[in-house]
Amino acid sequence: MTTGEKIAALRREKGLSQEALGEKLGLSRQAVSKWEADQAVPTMDNLVELSRLFGVSVDTLLRPDEPLPDKAQPPEGVKLSAEGLKISYAPVLTRKTKRFIIGLAALVLVSVLGNIYAMARVQSLEEQLRVLQAQVQGTESTVQQETVEEDALSDHDIAYDMQYDPNKTVSTTLALSLSARPKELNPDNEIPKFTIQSAWENWTCAAILEQDNSYVGRTEIPMRDAFTVYLTLTDRESGKVRNLLLETVSGVEKEYRLQFDYQWLDAQGDALLDGSAITSENGSTTVRGRLQYRFYNAWSDRFRAYPVKCRLVLREGDTELKSMEMSAAEYNEENGQYYAYGEPDWTVAKSFEKLELVAEVTDNYGRVNEWKIHDFAIEKTVP
Repeated sequence: MTTGEKIAALRREKGLSQEALGEKLGLSRQAVSKWEADQAVPTMDNLVELSRLFGVSVDTLLRPDEPLPDKAQPPEGVKLSAEGLKISYAPVLTRKTKRFIIGLAALVLVSVLGNIYAMARVQSLEEQLRVLQAQVQGTESTVQQETVEEDALSDHDIAYDMQYDPNKTVSTTLALSLSARPKELNPDNEIPKFTIQSAWENWTCAAILEQDNSYVGRTEIPMRDAFTVYLTLTDRESGKVRNLLLETVSGVEKEYRLQFDYQWLDAQGDALLDGSAITSENGSTTVRGRLQYRFYNAWSDRFRAYPVKCRLVLREGDTELKSMEMSAAEYNEENGQYYAYGEPDWTVAKSFEKLELVAEVTDNYGRVNEWKIHDFAIEKTVP
C-alpha cells in the first residue's frame, strides 16, 4: 500500500472524515486529500503526528512493503501498561526509515532546484520576448510617433518599376524614383531623406535638393503590394522630425501580373465551340486549328508587364513532344489587350490523358508564365 492509501485506511478505521483529520493536524481538508491521492507527502512533523493518532510507526506509513499492523496486536513503539491499559507512544525511526527520508528529502531538493531553474529560464525567455516585441513595435511605429504632415508639399511624384533577376535571392524588387517639393523649405537647418514604409518594414534613401527646390531620391526595395512614402526632415539643432506625406501606393503586384485566356477560332475568326481542335481516339491525339492567346490587365489601365515571346508546347511530363512559336503579341488599342496567334497541326501516338498542352509566355521582365490549354469536351470522355 502507498502512504496515501495507508492514511486513508487508518482515517476510516478511526471514523474520521478528511476534514476532521485535517482539524486535528491544523491543516485543510485539501491537504489530507492530496496525501491520500499520493499527490503530496506529509512533512516529518505531520508524519510523527499521524503515527501518534493512528498508533502506527512512521516506518509503517512510509514503506510500501510494510503492512498495517493487526488490530489485535499493539503496533511497534506502542506500550500497554497494566494500569487501566493506558497507552504511551514512542515513535520509532529505524535505519531504513532514516535512509528513506534522506533520499526523499534529496529528491524534493532536486525537484525544488529544478523548478527554480525552470522559472528563471522562463523569466529570461519572457524578457527576451518583451525586448523583441518592443523592437518590432518600435519599428512599426517609427513614422507614426513623429509628426506627420499631410498637406506640407506643393507637389510630388512617385515612379516605380519592377526589377527581375532570377539569379538573385530576392528576384523581384521595386526601383523607386521619388521627388517632393515642400511648401516650406529650410535646407540649412534640416537634414532630408525619403522614408518608405510597408507594414512593419522601413527603408530610407538620400534626398538631394534640386535647383527647382524639390528633393529627389532613388532607391530599390523588395517587391511590396503597398507602401507609403514620406519626405523626412530632421532639425539639426533640436532633432525634431517632420514627416511630409507623399502618398500611399497600393495594388503594385497586380500591375505586374499578366492575365491570360485563349480560344480556338474557325475559318471566319469566330470562336470554335465544338471541341474539334483537339481529338483523341485509339491511343492517338491530334491538335489542329487556329489558337488565339489574349492578354489583359483587369486591375490597371497600364500594362507594366506584357508578352514578348509566346509558345505552344505539347508535352508528356517534362518531355516536349511538340512545340511552336506563336506570332508576335500585338497590342489592340481599341480594347487595351494583347493578342498572339498560332496554328498547330500535330498528331502524336499518345492518349490525351497522358499529355499536357501548355501556353508558355515570357514577359518583358524575363519571367516565364505557363497556362494549361484545356479541352473540356475531351477531358469529359477520357476514362
